[in-house]
Amino acid sequence: MGPGRAVVVRSRPVRGPRPAVLPAGRAARARTTRGPALNASPAGSATGVALAAVSACTFGTVGPATKVLDSAGLTAMEIAQARLSVAAVLLLAFVALTRPRALVAAAREAYGVIAVLGVCSFATLQTLCGVAVARIPVGVFVVLQFLAPVIVVGWLRCVRRVPQPRLVWTGTAVVLVGLLLVGEVWSRLRLDVVGVLAALGTAAALSVRFLVAGRALVKHDPVTVTALGIAVGALALNVVSPVTGFPYGMLGDTVHHESVSAPVWGVVLWAAFVATLVAYVSGIAAQRFLAPSAASLFATLEVVAGAGAAYLFLGQTLTPVQCAGVVTVLAGVALAQRTMRTSARPGPRPVGPLPPAGSPLPMAAESRRTVTEPHESPRGT
Repeated sequence: MGPGRAVVVRSRPVRGPRPAVLPAGRAARARTTRGPALNASPAGSATGVALAAVSACTFGTVGPATKVLDSAGLTAMEIAQARLSVAAVLLLAFVALTRPRALVAAAREAYGVIAVLGVCSFATLQTLCGVAVARIPVGVFVVLQFLAPVIVVGWLRCVRRVPQPRLVWTGTAVVLVGLLLVGEVWSRLRLDVVGVLAALGTAAALSVRFLVAGRALVKHDPVTVTALGIAVGALALNVVSPVTGFPYGMLGDTVHHESVSAPVWGVVLWAAFVATLVAYVSGIAAQRFLAPSAASLFATLEVVAGAGAAYLFLGQTLTPVQCAGVVTVLAGVALAQRTMRTSARPGPRPVGPLPPAGSPLPMAAESRRTVTEPHESPRGT
């Protein structure tokens, strides 16, 4: 190169940062084990909280409706069968009319997850609930059933190796203390082995929904997933107890229980539409925005909603200790919400590929390097 000659170095323009794209399988695992599945923004978290609250409030009306139907002469299996069958027919008809392609796609691509949800989180859960309530006190059953958050958090930490924030553990412990107070377990120590095992089975079946549903929600909407799950659950119950044996003649009767006086078919419709269809759709939809641990903790609000529904419809009141338990449950859920707000804060922006080590960095690449955390994996797993 002779003296006096100018050297012109041409470089390709530096593009802005490109978001990291995960393979479908890894993205699904990251969404279902970490935090908010599809939307980690504060607005998404608020949507998840609202949906979880709707689910808990509607699930809370199951108790009074079951008490009324039980007084009318229906068994626990018949009540569960009516709830799931009516909800499945209504929701499948809606999805088939509004999104038939989505229904076929979900049935073809997520059949394994939907089968597990239908058998475990719908059919088994409803059946074991009836067995447990018939054998052990309701307060003890509630405490055992809502061990589900402990199962979820423990599974995430020990099996999936996902560290959980300290506030999640604290919130779970506070919720359990509140449940013990609401159930006044110390005053109802009459335990039945079959009833206890059935209640623990409901906790396991409930935790399955929080751990598994997110895998189907990665590609499919919650309404379609819920419709297929309830349909599978209804079919499973109908195999055990065919619908031909259902006492249809009782539907036209009028039931009188406490302050409730209504036709049996009206109570069945309420239990199927509000306490099953709306409750499950909103609960599964909330899992698009909430981590499994947070969603399971918010589900314990069903205890608070159930106490309110029992007071409004059945005239049942809470003791001061039970009121303290309700406040304690709310405090534990509030701790979970604080954790969710912390996880929703904006993190480092995704970065694109940088030049090889030792080569000069353009200004844009230098600025991009400053926003990268050296120990943070772009996969979030």
